[in-house]
Amino acid sequence: MNVKWIAAFLAIIFTGLFVHVFLHNAWMTRRVSITEGKSLLKLTYAEYSKHGYVTSGNPNYQVWLPTNVVVTIDKTQYQCVVAVRVGKTYGDSYLAMTTNETFIWLDSKRSPKIIDANYRPSFFPPRF
Repeated sequence: MNVKWIAAFLAIIFTGLFVHVFLHNAWMTRRVSITEGKSLLKLTYAEYSKHGYVTSGNPNYQVWLPTNVVVTIDKTQYQCVVAVRVGKTYGDSYLAMTTNETFIWLDSKRSPKIIDANYRPSFFPPRF
């Protein structure tokens, strides 16, 4: 009977470790996507400001210059000048930047969210 309890205990421990590793991997992916997206937006906007067009490309990120994206958050309007779709797993969501480097997460299922320097994605999903 003790062997059954030990086996059940070990199964619970390994299941917990597996879930923790899975969630940590997803969390790190979201964190890195946001960090890389912010860097890519800054680089793209600097290039656009200097040359008047965008030439950089990254196969993992879709970057574009939106012409009519105006977002209202807490009664403040933000006009986005450059946007990026961060990764393939986020569907109709993307990260946008204004001219003063305010980053905004735009999601088709949730309201817009400012992504400031202290932002850390939650360990447990949903998305960002």
